[in-house]
Amino acid sequence: MPLKIEILNLGEYEAEWSRQVQYKTPGRLVKTKVVSYLILGSEEGPILVDTGFRQLPGAERPVNSTDPYSLESQLDRFGLKAADIRYIIHTHLHAGHCGRDDIFPTSSTVVINRRELEVGCSGIDCEDYAAVDMKHLIDRVHTQGAAWLLDLDTGTAVEIVKGVSLELSGGHTEGSANVLVETEDGVAVICGDLVFHVHEQLVAPMGQINHREPRISGSMAVSQVAERTALKKALAKASWLLPMHDAPARVAPGGLVTGRVTGTSIPGPVTELEAFRTT
Repeated sequence: MPLKIEILNLGEYEAEWSRQVQYKTPGRLVKTKVVSYLILGSEEGPILVDTGFRQLPGAERPVNSTDPYSLESQLDRFGLKAADIRYIIHTHLHAGHCGRDDIFPTSSTVVINRRELEVGCSGIDCEDYAAVDMKHLIDRVHTQGAAWLLDLDTGTAVEIVKGVSLELSGGHTEGSANVLVETEDGVAVICGDLVFHVHEQLVAPMGQINHREPRISGSMAVSQVAERTALKKALAKASWLLPMHDAPARVAPGGLVTGRVTGTSIPGPVTELEAFRTT
């Protein structure tokens, strides 16, 4: 059975737009979607990429399992419970990406790049790494089989199951990882927060001078050169580019975005770029 990726819609929150795209004037909040990706078709069982927020920023209460956009409700669309997930893979450990890990039993192994966990627990950038999430992950590290720590380097991808591997992103955070999924229609690159806004970073970058030069996000812990290199590397490998806060993109050879996914599955329906209207 070929691997297929389903988009799980975990709702939206308001975020400072200058953190999404570099050099935006600060002071404006924009609605930002939160997604998780469910990989189906592996003989080892379903795989989940990132788990969303424990509590949406600005919300007065934690995400509830009965909310229509809760992770539990989204998994239920496919007849799945938390205990059915074999692996939870993290692109990185900011609060919007690992906040619901605690709903999964220890039989669901969490896969993390070790360097990302080190940074998350070091006290650097405490606003983005939630203490409660880091404490949960440390408990998993000390529980038999509950965590799988990878030591990703710049040149080696690590296979998790057949057709799914992780490689060091090189951007956003020191330990961020890209998830590479081999589908029947090319490689899907789940790129974490390298991309917040496909149109403004990749399709029509503000102030672009050099040919096909992407605009980096305003949220990064590496150099600008490293961030641009990371974006170009992800685009070069992708037939499908899947960010965590925007609709996925169809990518042609050479890293050119040619369309946007308009359905909920990858591979799936694509609206060609000329007809796609961004907000």
